[in-house]
Amino acid sequence: MTAPRFRATLLLVALIGAATGCSGGDQGGDGSRGKWGSGERDAAPGPGQRVLVEVASVERGDVADHLITTGTLESEAQADITPEASGTVTRILAEEGDSVRAGQVLAIIENVSLNAGADRATIELEKARRALAEAESLHGQGAISDRELRDAQSGVRVAEAGYSEARAASGFTRLTSPIAGTVSLRNVRVGEVAQPAAPAFQVVDLDRMRVMVQLPEKDLPRVSEGLPVTLTGAYDEAAGARGSVERISPVVEATSGTVRVTIQVDPDTVRLRPGQFVKVRIETSRHDDVLTIPRRGLVWDDGEPIAWTVVDAPPPDPEEDPGAADQAEGGDGSGWFADWFSDDAADEDGDAEADEERDPWGGIPRRTVVKSRLEIGFVDPERVEIVGGLAEGDSVVTLGNGTLREETLVRLPGDPDPPEREKGEEDDGGGEKGRSRGEG
Repeated sequence: MTAPRFRATLLLVALIGAATGCSGGDQGGDGSRGKWGSGERDAAPGPGQRVLVEVASVERGDVADHLITTGTLESEAQADITPEASGTVTRILAEEGDSVRAGQVLAIIENVSLNAGADRATIELEKARRALAEAESLHGQGAISDRELRDAQSGVRVAEAGYSEARAASGFTRLTSPIAGTVSLRNVRVGEVAQPAAPAFQVVDLDRMRVMVQLPEKDLPRVSEGLPVTLTGAYDEAAGARGSVERISPVVEATSGTVRVTIQVDPDTVRLRPGQFVKVRIETSRHDDVLTIPRRGLVWDDGEPIAWTVVDAPPPDPEEDPGAADQAEGGDGSGWFADWFSDDAADEDGDAEADEERDPWGGIPRRTVVKSRLEIGFVDPERVEIVGGLAEGDSVVTLGNGTLREETLVRLPGDPDPPEREKGEEDDGGGEKGRSRGEG
């Protein structure tokens, strides 16, 4: 056994005997037991504990004020195509998602009675026209009177009316789109009987989208035609569109106290679908070239806005940490116990390793956070206007600010990591010292 280890063993035996002899006495003493063995000391952040955070600088930018509401996206032009007469579907010429033009046939249905009526009307018209030609020939010969000629002419007009009606009725078997757009619904199948009670197709114009919203009467002075609008999906914020206020109703609904506002959507920006529930942001005002921070840097503390600002931390106070005083004087931070072994430790490990064991963060910037109470202006989804409480260039925490406290030591993503210790060194060094302090 080497001399340092022998002396350590003797000292450990003496410490255990002293602790056994004074275990029944006053534990208050000079307060050293409460200082080294208290739970508060053990729970306090050690030199190896720093909270990793992300920061952003206070900088100048633009922040907008918004009115936020919700609505349902719809098309300005939408048509439900319903059969005017029942019939069996024989052909389907358009599917959901197809683009169609006005007058394009979407499906053909077969109705026997309508087809037979058209055939009868054709025959009756041909018969009336032959009777008129014969009556005109006889009237020229003086064989029939003027009255009989007029009756023949009337017969032709009646046949033509019946023919037109029958032809129109037979057209009910051809379902056509009244507008140009996109087929959004096909509700018929080949072989089934289409009924006039249910729409067979629906066609919408995706280039003419709009949102109808209801705004409270108190917000009416802030809204005007032409204001820019941003739309986002209520359940998918990645999908969105832009638009503008197109119309404002001149009437306030007495029952709800709201005003209907029509928002026209820019067709080139639409990433939403008709019928989708959307969040509507109407930009009512904007402040340019003001101090701003990211929205993530804003924290609410008892209803007041704050931000955690990263600053340089002062060096450790020697009065609160005796180890820091020893470090400041060039010692190893362990008091008289370390002096016993100071010569041998320097010989075996060297001064550099002793310094690294005392403070693993040596040479790494020491930072902490302070709470800054803010005066804020406009708040939009990305930025917050800072009226007071921060200066341009200040660094505020944007990630990891949910559990911070005053004077918490923090580190930034760019800071180097402290050197890793071997497991044996942790057990023989810091762990043994911690146990000796707590047990002594």
